[in-house]
Amino acid sequence: MKTLIIISHPEIKDSGTQAFLKGALRNLNGVTWHGLDTKYPDYQIDVAAEQKQLVAADRIIFQFPLYWYSSPALLKQWEDDVLTRNFTQVNQDGRLAGKQLGIVVTLGTAAKNYTVGGSEGVSISELMKPFQAVAKQAGMDFLPPFVVDRFKYQTAQQKAHLLFDYQNYVNNPHPATFKGQQDWVIERLRDKASREGDATRQTLLNLTIDQIEQNEAELASLKDQIEMIKRGDDE
Repeated sequence: MKTLIIISHPEIKDSGTQAFLKGALRNLNGVTWHGLDTKYPDYQIDVAAEQKQLVAADRIIFQFPLYWYSSPALLKQWEDDVLTRNFTQVNQDGRLAGKQLGIVVTLGTAAKNYTVGGSEGVSISELMKPFQAVAKQAGMDFLPPFVVDRFKYQTAQQKAHLLFDYQNYVNNPHPATFKGQQDWVIERLRDKASREGDATRQTLLNLTIDQIEQNEAELASLKDQIEMIKRGDDE
């Protein structure tokens, strides 16, 4: 799977959050980090080149800090220039149909405030509705937005969870399902085991894989038993 991450951040060179997220991609294959502010400081966007990258990707992610309940200006300019009606709309040329669209949004205000009744008075899902509408018009599969909640206040443990969750969102073909996450972890462990030079560490990795697969099989069996019981009750 090929993932294109399109980043819009006017102060990206000074952003610890973006540096962390970029570092999280170091060992992932098939992921392209595309910074708009570095590429187009003059806002003169190469439409043909951008469209070519979009066509080559399976998953497209817009990544940005929340600026007044929306994305920074350059990403909006990019949308206006690149996502032309003929190129985008599924009932016309529809070059994006069947692809996935994800959103990674970083917050300076606590995520808990973005709820109906919270201090912001609106949810992140509501704020991301315009992107969801674009995905619908393009015939794309819209992924639930991935929220980075005030990175600079996170503990080491929270950052470790963020690293895993971000990699999963970017690189996992099925990031929203439990089985998809299990299969993705197993695949990554297998890849690491195949490249591990130390025999003891390789053995430990293989044992870990075996345990995860065993747990997965036991869970599937338990689900089957529950379904049988439910069918029996219905009858």
